[in-house]
Amino acid sequence: EIGNKFGENGMDKDLMRKIYAIKGTNVLVNDTKGIQNLHETRELIIEAFNEVCVKGPIADEPVQGMFVRLVDAKLHEDAIHRGPAQTIPAVRNGIKGAMMRARTIIQEPMQKAFVSVPNDWLGQVTREVTNRRGIIEDMPSDGDVTTVVGIIPIAETFGFSNDIRAASQGRAVWNTENLGFEPLPPQLFDKVVGEIRTRKGLKPDPNPESYYSD
Repeated sequence: EIGNKFGENGMDKDLMRKIYAIKGTNVLVNDTKGIQNLHETRELIIEAFNEVCVKGPIADEPVQGMFVRLVDAKLHEDAIHRGPAQTIPAVRNGIKGAMMRARTIIQEPMQKAFVSVPNDWLGQVTREVTNRRGIIEDMPSDGDVTTVVGIIPIAETFGFSNDIRAASQGRAVWNTENLGFEPLPPQLFDKVVGEIRTRKGLKPDPNPESYYSD
């Protein structure tokens, strides 16, 4: 049923029939032809795919929007050498290496903030939003009060309540709603990835593509 929805949205019908697994917004397709005994490793291939979906190669973070197309495989003729210890690392490394070659991006969660403030403190409030990499989307007015509608990365909202209160001398009223994810600006990529990896006890730089092909 889920596969049919992919077809309704333009996915090639032949590929649609070859879907091996779907995890979240990630899809694994078996597009190989005539590989003997591949069916015996299907569950192991899916397990490796699921592992990568949970922990991607950049920062051990969950993966979204990944399409993995298996086009070839070389299996050992002896079944004892195509078990979990051999198959899962090989598939996992293959997917991670391909992701690094594809220059996978980091997405950050966003919030939409609605801050209603008397016009005398409007400038201070807009500065608080823009200083946090925020984008002012709208500023409708109602008499002496203006509502600042801004989109702000959640990572930049720590301390936002106290700063807005101080900037408006306690006169601002605000609320927020989740707004999904947006790509992290390229100029912040190395800094943010390094911070995430360091926090998790990993070395600051992710492994390059060559690490997964050795």
